[in-house]
Amino acid sequence: MNTTEAFVQHLISLRSEGLGAAATRAAGDLFLDGIAVGALGARQPGPRILAELAIDQGSDPRATLIGHGERTSPADAARINGAAMHVLDYEPMWNPANHALSTTLPAVLALAEAISRGHVSAPAVTGEAILMALAMGIETQGRLRLVSQQFEPAGLTFHPPGVVGPLGSAVACGMLLDLDPQQLLYALGIAASKSGTILANVGSMTKALHCGGAAAGGLEAALLAARGFTSDADPLAGPRGFLTAFFGPDHQPEFLTASLDELHIVEPGPAYKFYPSQYGTHFVITAALDARAKLPANARIARVRIIAPQMPYVDRAAPRTGLAGKFSFQYTAALGLLDGGATVDSFTNARRNAPDMVALLDATTIEVDPTREGRFDRMTLDVVVETEAGQTITGRCDGPPGIWGKPAAPDMLDTKARECLTSAFGAAHAHRILSSAREVASFMTNDLLALLDDLATATEPDTRHAAA
Repeated sequence: MNTTEAFVQHLISLRSEGLGAAATRAAGDLFLDGIAVGALGARQPGPRILAELAIDQGSDPRATLIGHGERTSPADAARINGAAMHVLDYEPMWNPANHALSTTLPAVLALAEAISRGHVSAPAVTGEAILMALAMGIETQGRLRLVSQQFEPAGLTFHPPGVVGPLGSAVACGMLLDLDPQQLLYALGIAASKSGTILANVGSMTKALHCGGAAAGGLEAALLAARGFTSDADPLAGPRGFLTAFFGPDHQPEFLTASLDELHIVEPGPAYKFYPSQYGTHFVITAALDARAKLPANARIARVRIIAPQMPYVDRAAPRTGLAGKFSFQYTAALGLLDGGATVDSFTNARRNAPDMVALLDATTIEVDPTREGRFDRMTLDVVVETEAGQTITGRCDGPPGIWGKPAAPDMLDTKARECLTSAFGAAHAHRILSSAREVASFMTNDLLALLDDLATATEPDTRHAAA
């Protein structure tokens, strides 16, 4: 049995064990977070442009576009909804770092809908099957990221969801299609040739397409494999295979089939986001809030220093747009100090170019501490504020709310979902979606289609945000 065959067999074995109570609850929380963030993100310029293109091209209307009032082909729906779930950078973070929800859930939803409407031949879809597919797609990505041993963000060459996301989507969709082991192997092989995204596009519209493209690529790979399309016999570990191509010679393939205590959605589980920005900036915001709480009333800030690990991709002293500010330590430190936090509105061009923001950015610097680790489960960060009166005040963060080991309370997740859905659809509509989505584990076909009909309601575009 080659490496890819062994991985496929292990995933099938995990599926046969079923989801226990903890995994079912975790998958349900992820399902709700994903559709809520996707509904809010659907209003952004990037997902709307993607939707307009698919609709203008006459895409086959078989799957729902969240927040657009239209249907497209399953692959286009996976791509567009995946971009919507990621565009705000409001979805959970994983360890090693990855965006495993927007690469998986949109494909599962699109395929489940196509099956339920009779457009794709496969076993009837239940809520239990949806949660299992989601869990297995995330498990695939978690294990591949462990194989990579790429824990330090500063050491990444490619954006992780564009690398492992297509394979996670392929496995999730393969589970819904009930592919046999050989077909599932081929689906992985096809998806492996759809992988790869450059970090240069972080801070632009294209970053969200990394996740949407991964969701669509994996869905297409599974559908092709179901029809008899083939790939290499060992696409992961064969000569010039996926693992060496993306992870180099020092990868550790034993993690593909390692006996772990829990599924990845439980251990280490997701680190939920409560600010819509790159995860490292949550440390900055939290430290800045700590410093802000200690500042004397009416204190005037003269200088801000951020003591941080080496993380060059978020060292952006003058982000060009509000969108780029999501990936700037300096900008998010200023948000914490000036505004007391960060919301979706914090990343508009208007906020970026406001006089108080411009002035504080000019006074903010990063000091790299080479002894600090950049991997999120071990990271510490300080924000040092110097006032015009000569005072020095330090705020520290060793992990923002919701990080591993500090799980978010259920009411925090519900509040976040309710706020996202209410902003997108209004309070009454949001309440109906929230109530329905919380029962996903017991869904039958009609329940799924009713929820998707609610999510299909068109939202008004949010024209305030950056179109970088």
